Amino acid sequence: KANMKYHILPGKAKVDELVKMAGFTSYSFVQAPFYFQNLVGQLGAQQQQDGSFGWSLPIDPTKRVVHMADINDLGKVVAGAFLNGDKVGRGSYLSLAAGCYSFNDILAAFKAVGKEYSFNYIPGEVFSKFPFKGADELVQMFAYFESNTYMGPNSDSQIEMAKEISKEAYTPLEEWIKQNVN
Repeated sequence: KANMKYHILPGKAKVDELVKMAGFTSYSFVQAPFYFQNLVGQLGAQQQQDGSFGWSLPIDPTKRVVHMADINDLGKVVAGAFLNGDKVGRGSYLSLAAGCYSFNDILAAFKAVGKEYSFNYIPGEVFSKFPFKGADELVQMFAYFESNTYMGPNSDSQIEMAKEISKEAYTPLEEWIKQNVN
């Protein structure tokens, strides 16, 4: 894992540097989480070999490393950044996260609203050989989460600042599931 390259990260760092060098008098970086919507979209539960539905992914389901929130909550942080420029407008990082979850937490949230799903851990070296485009990138992404969490190390203060300036509370995972999953 330590030698694995995370291809998406250098591009994001370049954008941050461009913004910093642009000469803006006030700016903040709002960091989006792993959206709840991913759980019913591209990374939604799939039918398993036994006929049940669930996830088969290269991530330890016991590790609380996936910072998540509803995509619709992102605007709450952006609006808060504009309204609190004096507080966060000097290059602050504001990380949206309703919580930091494991896949076991996600399964429990679905179960609490009557949805039974399963989780299968697949080692990265096996998953990366699956015959679909992006398999290796998913392995890298989940390996990064396991090593650093979704938002990265030392992100607690960025998450707290985003919550503090947000004008409204974020939607909890269980509530989002009740409203959006049939």
